Amino acid sequence: MRGGIPSFVMNSNFLTPLLRTLRAWFGGDSAAPLEAAIRLHESGDLAGAERRYRAILRLDARDADATHLLGLIAHQRGEHALAVAQIGAAIALKADKAIYHYNLGNALAALERPQAAVASFRAATTLDPAHLAARANLAHALTHAGRHQEAVAELRQLLRLQPAAAARNALASALIRCADADPAAAQAYDEAADLLREAWPDADDPAEVRLALAYCLQQRKHWTEAAGHYQAVLSLKPENPAAHNNLANCCNQLGRITDAILHYRETYRLAPDFPEALASVLACLNYDPDCSPEQSAAEHRHWAEQVAAPHYPKSAHFEHERDAQRRLRIGYVSPDLRRHPVSAIFAPILAAHDRNRVEVTCYYNFAGEDTITLRLKSLAGHWRAVADLDDDALCQRIRDDRIDILVDLAGHTTHNRLLAFARKPAPIQVSWLGYFNTTGLATMDYFLSDPWSSPAGQERYYVERLLRLPHTRFCYAPPEYMPGVGPLPAERRGQVTFGCLNNLAKLNEKVLALWGEVLRAVPTSRLLVQTAALDDAPNRARFGELCARHGIAPARLELRGFAPIEEAAASYAEIDIALDPFPFCGGMTSLEALWLGVPVITLAGETIASRQSASMLINLGLPELAAESAEQYVANAARLAQDLPRLAGLRAGLRQRFAASPLMDYAAFARALESAYRDMWRNWIGSSH
Repeated sequence: MRGGIPSFVMNSNFLTPLLRTLRAWFGGDSAAPLEAAIRLHESGDLAGAERRYRAILRLDARDADATHLLGLIAHQRGEHALAVAQIGAAIALKADKAIYHYNLGNALAALERPQAAVASFRAATTLDPAHLAARANLAHALTHAGRHQEAVAELRQLLRLQPAAAARNALASALIRCADADPAAAQAYDEAADLLREAWPDADDPAEVRLALAYCLQQRKHWTEAAGHYQAVLSLKPENPAAHNNLANCCNQLGRITDAILHYRETYRLAPDFPEALASVLACLNYDPDCSPEQSAAEHRHWAEQVAAPHYPKSAHFEHERDAQRRLRIGYVSPDLRRHPVSAIFAPILAAHDRNRVEVTCYYNFAGEDTITLRLKSLAGHWRAVADLDDDALCQRIRDDRIDILVDLAGHTTHNRLLAFARKPAPIQVSWLGYFNTTGLATMDYFLSDPWSSPAGQERYYVERLLRLPHTRFCYAPPEYMPGVGPLPAERRGQVTFGCLNNLAKLNEKVLALWGEVLRAVPTSRLLVQTAALDDAPNRARFGELCARHGIAPARLELRGFAPIEEAAASYAEIDIALDPFPFCGGMTSLEALWLGVPVITLAGETIASRQSASMLINLGLPELAAESAEQYVANAARLAQDLPRLAGLRAGLRQRFAASPLMDYAAFARALESAYRDMWRNWIGSSH
């Protein structure tokens, strides 16, 4: 939900200037019949004007002005095709009049023919470079045709000719569309922001202009400044759902999860037709240290009742061959089959699938592709690009493919297709990667986990049947850019460096308070935190003050901002021990730390989101690093920090532990996953008779 200033089309009183032009051409009484017709036209008497124009044409069938103005009347009446024909006839008689081409462009635009409208408006501006309305409508038609860079160029010229607020806002709007359409043009947001900063204090509707300004700032990751403008908009228009939603997005990025949840809830209250806001609440609850597993489960069920239940089928009947031994058709649905943590975990399993046991179809729900996408395409049996399909069309595609088991790899994350799963297009539906909680869907049959991520008793938090794979719920395939393991930093620096490269939203005040205790227990140690949200200077200052409040002195704290994924891993060369956050612990960050020889101290909670790292450590033969209490967490960190020989040994040996563990036994994992699918299939056959 974006919000912002509307697109700009300049209005023009085209009749009065035309009348002045005709007087100049003909002079005196020779223009009297046409002038009289035009006066009727201006007064709104279209029928009277039409009679006069036709009378003129009976005297001279080649009168271009009367022909054009009859076309204009047709346009005003909504008869746009007739207008195009009539004005086209006028241009055939007299092609050098800008007003003809301008009004032809308007008629073509009304017929949703933007490319043709562009040609007409451009002809008008060529004949009359000072025709401001034609230039404005040319920019609008270019935008409608998706030619955003050209629209920007036209509006720059318009602004030079008429440095008015309307033209400035139009240019800002075009720049935003240009940047939205092309990630390589992201700097256009900066230029738009500069224009809007100048515009909003004097705008007729400052809130709308500030909404667009905040959006530009948000896109450029100036989240604190953007949040300030969204809050200002809400002070003027507290019922604006776009401002609430985008403020929530900023708070999410800044690590202010409580504020994010509040504004997502308000978005949904104000815009119940925007269920993505309620899904965002669910995703944020995984980060909230004050949200109990019971409350989270209840909120997920509430989402399903509010959003998904209307799409549940009244009955689901499937004509699939009920052969317990045949090859199963497995469908994987994900927006993340590109460079993304999900694909890093999924790719080795996709490659290891036994094609004699399963036939795999991937349903890719994202518009862009990269080299990872191309590799996954080559591994899948079938590939469907489904980002442009609505839920009903996607379900029909899945039914046509006769998928036996449909697997979700997104949950309540961005670009998910849970409302397609709500429609139950496959006999068996499974939630696996990409999310760490129940979907809440009554139509989702299973949730895949493992014994360590989901100890006994976790079933009560899931609508789905919790199915535990033997050792782990995922594997790890380190990317090629991962560096080698270097020497222990503490031996070089003379002090232990604790570190965390997780999303700032995971670093809540309870985490910082516990880390303060760790630093007190290891007085010579330091803490390195690296995450993109720290590129926002005000947020960096806010977070530093929060750390100091919890006993982490600035002299012992190093804060770093974003680093490209290929470079971020290099920071582990400076970290001796990784401190895991809670209740949402590390996923890919923990795997990367461990692969690079950095042991992870984690606090295992009740949910999968809080037990991922613990499961990894158990699979690597290091269960002692997974604490069951805050006191044990501090003790584990201090004990390891005070034993540099053991720390160095762990650093040197972690890759060997990976190689010998289930985390890198892709074939065994794939066989276990396929066996789980087979058991699901047999159960369905048994229950469907």
